[in-house]
Amino acid sequence: MTHPASSAITESTTSNNLLPKPRTIEQTGIPSRLLESLLLKHLSQAIDLDVPHISRSMALPGNLIDILAQKLKAEALVEVRSDLRIDKGIRYALTKKGMLYAQHELQRDGYLGPTPIPLSLYKKIVTSQSLNKESVTPDSLKKGLSDLILPEKLIGQLGPALNSGRAIFIYGLPGTGKTYVSRRLVRMFKSNIYIPYSVCIGHQILQVYDPILHEKVNSAPITQGITSAPSLRLDSGHDERLLLCKRPEVVVGGELTDKMFEVSYDLAHKINRAPLQMKANNGIFLIDDLGRQRVSVDTILNRWIVPLEEKIDYLAMASGEHFDIPFEQVLVFSSNIHPAKLADDAFLRRIGYKIEFEPISVNDYQYLWQQQALLHGLNIPSESLNHVIDTLHKNYNIPLLPCYPRDLVTMCRNQIDFFQLDKHITPSLINSVWGSYFVDRAEHDVLGGTHG
Repeated sequence: MTHPASSAITESTTSNNLLPKPRTIEQTGIPSRLLESLLLKHLSQAIDLDVPHISRSMALPGNLIDILAQKLKAEALVEVRSDLRIDKGIRYALTKKGMLYAQHELQRDGYLGPTPIPLSLYKKIVTSQSLNKESVTPDSLKKGLSDLILPEKLIGQLGPALNSGRAIFIYGLPGTGKTYVSRRLVRMFKSNIYIPYSVCIGHQILQVYDPILHEKVNSAPITQGITSAPSLRLDSGHDERLLLCKRPEVVVGGELTDKMFEVSYDLAHKINRAPLQMKANNGIFLIDDLGRQRVSVDTILNRWIVPLEEKIDYLAMASGEHFDIPFEQVLVFSSNIHPAKLADDAFLRRIGYKIEFEPISVNDYQYLWQQQALLHGLNIPSESLNHVIDTLHKNYNIPLLPCYPRDLVTMCRNQIDFFQLDKHITPSLINSVWGSYFVDRAEHDVLGGTHG
């Protein structure tokens, strides 16, 4: 029997067996001993706990908590406490034997969160929530990037690239907006997804949910009327081991190391944590500023050959147990270096789209100056705009990059505030901030314009 809410993983999902609450221990898909261990660890954090509290902490229906607790009671690990005078009902507590056992389990595995889901269920959920099930249109792309000025050529490249589900390589001069645009690509996808708190790998728990990277959705989703409030009823609500979130956007830059691509073991807390690409599933994984990492570019790129080819990623727990997960995300590389200088042809063929961000047109550049001036409450006459374009940029051979109006107008405002000048951006004021912003011309020509 399927739960009516089970079809609401996303608006486009049709699977009817992913979301219902488990009604039996077997339906959790988790070994009973692991569930019992998790219950003992939760009980070790308090003198005693009632069933509703344990149910919320373990994200399991109350009837399953009772089943587990009664089994542990039979093993003299748990005892029942009740105080009918104040109508608190049945409460469970650890015996001395149970406390010793719980401490042993915490030393073995420090995970203290909600119950994990089985790996098989994780694979089904990730596949059902693929970005390929939601299409980007020219209108939705323009709306999502409405705060940016993008040439039509770029719109025509980004849209199909996102719909393809393949990896994207974005490159161009610093300051052309590569990172700014890349970090907004996830906006194009409006559907929410379900992310598990953790996944069971054999008899081990792998923590997936990361509050830094995963943004919870507190309001009820549009589909099927599911609410995010926990329910103790067996026949209502979705499987609370899954958390409704926005599609993730995982961004790494120069701090990236190859260890971030593998399961990590937190020695201090004794917890297995999912790698970045697993946390990015059903979203976007941006590797920014490629070529500036401490790990070699070859190491980074070679790590993705199999996932890009097979849409499967192969991982291993710290204990050595191997497993595989779906690779369902848009992998985006961003670099100031031309892709041909970073990767060989074999790898570049696996990347569907190579998109160059170029300097913008004169009209767009002037519009940005005007918009930034308006934002700061300043006036910029046409003679000042012409001075910027026809004198400064041409004389110093500096390309029209979208970062410059933002930075230079801000510096003009700093000067105006400090010297208490009229709120006009004059050619002389621009000359003043220009000299502070750019290095001397000879050095700038060598660097190729590396500001912004």
